[in-house]
Amino acid sequence: MRSPNLTSLTDRLPLFRKHILSNQPYQSVSPIARRCHHNHINLPQCSPASEPHIHFRTSLTSTQPTSRHFSTTTLRPRAAPPSPPHNATPTPLATDTYHKLSDAYIENLVARLEELQEEREDVDVEYSAGVLTLAFPPAGTYVLNKQPPNRQIWLSSPVSGPKRYDWVEGEGEWVYLRDGSTLSELLEEEVGVRLEEG
Repeated sequence: MRSPNLTSLTDRLPLFRKHILSNQPYQSVSPIARRCHHNHINLPQCSPASEPHIHFRTSLTSTQPTSRHFSTTTLRPRAAPPSPPHNATPTPLATDTYHKLSDAYIENLVARLEELQEEREDVDVEYSAGVLTLAFPPAGTYVLNKQPPNRQIWLSSPVSGPKRYDWVEGEGEWVYLRDGSTLSELLEEEVGVRLEEG
């Protein structure tokens, strides 16, 4: 004769197998229910409603990332307003006319810069072979030179950068065509030299 414990375990094996194969939650049997079932006793505490139930379930947690929306709009500094329109048009120059105008302008400029050099010991002026070099602390070094093939005067400024100036007959000035400013205006603003007319 099998013992009660062995009988109970043997009776429960089909129940285990059934729930494992069907992938259903398994309901455990309390010791009180086993005892009532073995002794064929119907008591209130033997009711299935009075027994604690233990369920084995597999909970599936979503691993999908939560979508988030980010704004791709970036703040950009407001662009500088465009330069006002100008009607400066370069005057076609013959070679000798170009040299006459450019030489006269540079010689006038050298004379004014030499006066500035006498007033300030830290200023140095050098002019040779059509190239004018001005050491002007603390701004830096200016280089001005003739460009006969283009009929222009080029200036490299440590403050405003490189610029190319064309002769405009209507204004009687060497003009930077991109914004209509003149070479004389830049030198007066950055160096403090005012050129005499003529």
